[in-house]
Amino acid sequence: MARGDLSNEQWTKIEPLLPPEQSGKKGRPYLPHRQVINGILWRTRAGTGWRDIPERYGPYQTCYDRFVRFGRKGIWQNILSELQAQQEGEGQLDWDNACVDGSVIRAHQHAAGASLKSTMATSNSSSNEAQASPTEAIQSPTEKPAPAPDADQSLKEWVQARQALGYSQGGFSTKIHLVCDGKGRPLAATLSPGQAHESKHLATTLDGIRVPRQGPGRPRRRPK
Repeated sequence: MARGDLSNEQWTKIEPLLPPEQSGKKGRPYLPHRQVINGILWRTRAGTGWRDIPERYGPYQTCYDRFVRFGRKGIWQNILSELQAQQEGEGQLDWDNACVDGSVIRAHQHAAGASLKSTMATSNSSSNEAQASPTEAIQSPTEKPAPAPDADQSLKEWVQARQALGYSQGGFSTKIHLVCDGKGRPLAATLSPGQAHESKHLATTLDGIRVPRQGPGRPRRRPK
């Protein structure tokens, strides 16, 4: 086991939350989830491209494909929610203090390559899914469909806001707004264009906190 790989204790907690490795279909069997997730964690920790993932974690295409597929199915969000619920049930979350901050991530110049037509279609599709079945929509609980552009907003500005891309002093970028408990455990996160100030997204980020309870009761939403 390399440094940074999932320990046996960590793997025991998330293994039940993953889909079965054997799909029952004909063809080459999947690489083990643990091996691939370790590759995804390595790439996230190192901050490199997918092609730089070491061979011991399997083909980089497999790591990328599973990372994207799990995201679209809401598996990553489900893992976070379940781990938050476990920590809350054990009294490990520190609700006395909360830390909120934003971090700018430079975007490639081709990052905003989606056409206006596809962006509008995605927005309408997300709105319809949220209205038809809020519990089945595959999206983060902090992610809300972007409203249509208003009279004071140009179409270009609306598209950039929808894609969480903008121009800051550092260039073309996205900003991640994250709130953690007093021990540094993530509670919620939102995305915005890179030029957005943290204060403008503070309320939205705090509203995104939804820590489930293992027993009956509504999710916990606010630090003390």
